[in-house]
Amino acid sequence: MRDHTVVVGFGTKGRSATRAVCAAGLRKDRIVVVDPSAKTVEAATAEGYTGVVGDGTRTDVLRRAEVHRAGRVIIATQRDDTAVLVALTARQLNAEATIVAAVREEENAPLLKQSGADEVITGAGAAGRLLGLSVLSPSAGLVMEDLIQQGSGLDLIERPVTKAEAGRSPRETADLVVSVVRGHRVLDYDDPAVGVLEPTDRVIAIVRAPEPEPPRPGVTLS
Repeated sequence: MRDHTVVVGFGTKGRSATRAVCAAGLRKDRIVVVDPSAKTVEAATAEGYTGVVGDGTRTDVLRRAEVHRAGRVIIATQRDDTAVLVALTARQLNAEATIVAAVREEENAPLLKQSGADEVITGAGAAGRLLGLSVLSPSAGLVMEDLIQQGSGLDLIERPVTKAEAGRSPRETADLVVSVVRGHRVLDYDDPAVGVLEPTDRVIAIVRAPEPEPPRPGVTLS
């Protein structure tokens, strides 16, 4: 494989992340799941993913998953110290891939970034913020939960600017644009620096979720 997605850890977080990227349009045959449990990998292949049984902190295991050719790595292990080791190993194998990791404790997030992760999601912190929003505004909480559940209702996506949109304001697009990605900057849709959309821009927009595809059988790599 090349430019595929590797998911290390197929527990609750890993399953949710994998289903989210598939709901966003990524094909299941472009995803490799790595987990030390043979039964877990068997379950992943039954859902249509490619599976590798092994410890994601080990170089040989990540090489079997072809991390060195991957475009994206999702780290969803049960322990934060394991996530750090996976990030270090994955970054050593692939300097260009986008690596996103989940941690339990917010204090470990900086260590994950130092280990090579581009983005770190704190599970407890994210859940706490959603709880706080929901208790203050239950309706807003429902909308946020809908956006988080990729593939149903409303989805938050990133896509390139179309030819028809170039030269227009973000408010003139067919989708509800909330941010504009210009180079390495993420700008609010109403930021004066945006002006009009440029052909090389990308937009982050809220759209109606597409219909899901039926599952296809996967394979296990040994």
